[in-house]
Amino acid sequence: MRLIPDHYLQIRDLILYNEKVKNPFKIVALGDIHLSRLVDERKLEPIKYQLDQEQANYIVFLGDLIDMPKELENPERRKQLLDLIKTSAGIAPTMIILGSHDYVEEEHYKNYDEYTVTFDKDFWNEVANINNVYLLINDIYKDNQVLFMGYAQTLEYYYNNQNSHCEDLEAFYEDFSKHPELYQNLPNDVVNIGLIHSPEYAKLAKNNELLKDYDLLIGGHDHDGCIPFGIGNFRWGIISPKKEILPKEVRGYRELETGTGLLISGGIVKVQDCAPRILHPLNHLCPMQMDTITYTSDEQEIGMSRRLIYTKSNKR
Repeated sequence: MRLIPDHYLQIRDLILYNEKVKNPFKIVALGDIHLSRLVDERKLEPIKYQLDQEQANYIVFLGDLIDMPKELENPERRKQLLDLIKTSAGIAPTMIILGSHDYVEEEHYKNYDEYTVTFDKDFWNEVANINNVYLLINDIYKDNQVLFMGYAQTLEYYYNNQNSHCEDLEAFYEDFSKHPELYQNLPNDVVNIGLIHSPEYAKLAKNNELLKDYDLLIGGHDHDGCIPFGIGNFRWGIISPKKEILPKEVRGYRELETGTGLLISGGIVKVQDCAPRILHPLNHLCPMQMDTITYTSDEQEIGMSRRLIYTKSNKR
């Protein structure tokens, strides 16, 4: 028996004003599931249940859906992830972007040259073919109230061969700037939202300049800085996925110097299976987290709040 349960679910609600909003709409953001032996139905069922309860207009998965590509060799893992995505798609249009764990085998590697790109094309094609699912790999979804852009950060960005604990912000600029269709001539009659897994790129001003016409950028990756029970409104954490101690700007919502909003979703798993086992118990000190973003044209409604739910299944 676990003395401290690991299936608390914290929902963080953010209400934003935008004059382009025709009718209020709600987005649920879900990050860093890291599907593995550490993520069983005890965690997945409450997520499915809460997705249904939120009655969102859109649901976004922010990458690192699996812990390593080899997890997809397990039929049970494949089915679990497909069932979760199908549940989401049955509720609302579902946007999916990828993080490095979705396509890079990185366990036990010490050198940049040893990282292996392992993209399970058949699986992700199956995901893309699910009705109401949009797998955004350097692509855009648009309807009459919102545009979602999904960008896939590169191997060169994630694994800086000069410093394995530091993402290459210049590599982001070098690659993203080659995709003008993702940041130029954005429509001015809908809310423009960019989905990019790792928010570290935002620490370089010229990256933010490329993205200045977006109203909101949403990412995950930082695991809420492994702050126990998500307490406090500060933006620093205890440790980052790159093992940086007391990392800055890894949690919550803020506005960049360009005026674009940036939301870093806390994610489901804080310490993934491929991390040292001695750290796994930290998952019992931190809740799973889900973010909601509601866009409104009423300036009186804006604000932030939190909800904490304890649940074992969708049959509470």
